[in-house]
Amino acid sequence: MALTNPPPGSQPPPGKASSGPRQLPQGQAPARPQGAELLAELMQAQRQLTQAMHESRDLRTRLGRRSHQMQVLQHVSEILAATSKGGQVASVVLDVLTQEFQCRRAMVWTLEDGGGTYVPREGAGLPRPEWSSLRLPAPNPFPEVPLVLFQSQFLDAACGPEFLKRLRGTEDAPLYFVPFEHQLLLLGFAILAMPSDRKLEDEDQDSISILQRQTAVSLYNAWLFRDLSEQRDALQRQALELERVNAALREADQLKSEFLALTSHELRTPLTGILGFTRLVMDGLYDDAEEMRSMLQDSYSSGQHLLGLLNDILDLAKIESGRLEVHPESCSLALLLEDVKPIAEAYPRNPEVDLVWPELEELPEVLVDPSRLKQVLLNLLSNALKFTKEGSVSALVERRPGHLVLSVTDTGIGVSPEAQTRLFQKFAQAEGGHSREYGGTGLGLVICKHLMEMMGGTISLHSEGLGLGTTMRITVPIA
Repeated sequence: MALTNPPPGSQPPPGKASSGPRQLPQGQAPARPQGAELLAELMQAQRQLTQAMHESRDLRTRLGRRSHQMQVLQHVSEILAATSKGGQVASVVLDVLTQEFQCRRAMVWTLEDGGGTYVPREGAGLPRPEWSSLRLPAPNPFPEVPLVLFQSQFLDAACGPEFLKRLRGTEDAPLYFVPFEHQLLLLGFAILAMPSDRKLEDEDQDSISILQRQTAVSLYNAWLFRDLSEQRDALQRQALELERVNAALREADQLKSEFLALTSHELRTPLTGILGFTRLVMDGLYDDAEEMRSMLQDSYSSGQHLLGLLNDILDLAKIESGRLEVHPESCSLALLLEDVKPIAEAYPRNPEVDLVWPELEELPEVLVDPSRLKQVLLNLLSNALKFTKEGSVSALVERRPGHLVLSVTDTGIGVSPEAQTRLFQKFAQAEGGHSREYGGTGLGLVICKHLMEMMGGTISLHSEGLGLGTTMRITVPIA
């Protein structure tokens, strides 16, 4: 049988390979080996795994940093909640910021002076004398530079006063502004000299925001606490003052009651003498003209004493109503003392008491009301003679720059230190209240004090204590 060629377009029978090279269809690429595809997939998976490991490591690092920051913030929150002092709040916040961000220099200001000034409370990296006086105005500490006061931000290189250059330092560190705002009130702020290679991440910004809110609330609470403390102290002072005033009123009421009781006695005594002696003279109950003259003299002395008591009461009334007047004029002190001397020598005194009068040298004229100065001197001399049982009462005149000093010194009963504090009060006498032994209304020194002040002079008392005598000094201006 003869073999024939297959017809055109027919395929060889299956299972039999062609004896020549296989031709690929036009445009079809040769198939990749299966091992190469697997290798590519493994390399891609390795790259993804490496990237995932890096991301996981970054996440762990950030998570650790965030966990540390949360622990720090929790610790700070506990500290801030336990303190009520703005200085402690500023110290804690400054320590946290400088440690967390490795700042070489930083400062914290707080609102003080009733809300009118930002005062530096704490600083780091600079000596205290360099920043302790760096006060800034409120409510805007940087009025020359546009700044969002309630927003954390880096300060422009030209921002702020000259002293901020010290915070930047020689390395020209960027300054970061951290405000502490509460209820639209800037209660304080921190300025940090950040390291140039320090980048603030999102978690850093979040931590700063949390710290800002905690600090602002703590500063606000400290401000409220201080305000309440000041109000409490003011109320306590007012309560103490009211108690003191009430005690003074009770004492004054007691003294006034004693004064009224004693004044009625003091007024009746000379008045009784006047009426008694006058009745004796009118009834002719005297032996001779000399005895009648003595009775009239006693009646006259009682009248003078009564007049003095009434004048003291009237002068006090004028002082309290503001109607007491003095008329200063230039007069000779030597002549005035010569007028006072015979009146003082006529005052009743114990025989054992000597009245020592100064030698009147040439004295300059003084600017006083003569009648009122005479009234003061006679009152001082009368008191000294009344309270001295033995020894002497001495008058002395000294010249000082711009004024003369007149002293009345006695060797009498003296004045205790406690009594000296109230001797120039109304109705008071040396030994508390009104002594029946010595009499008097207790108004003389009060009137003398007012008269000397109205004439531009002074009056003072000095005594070493009971039984050690007393020295009264008055100063009068030279004309």
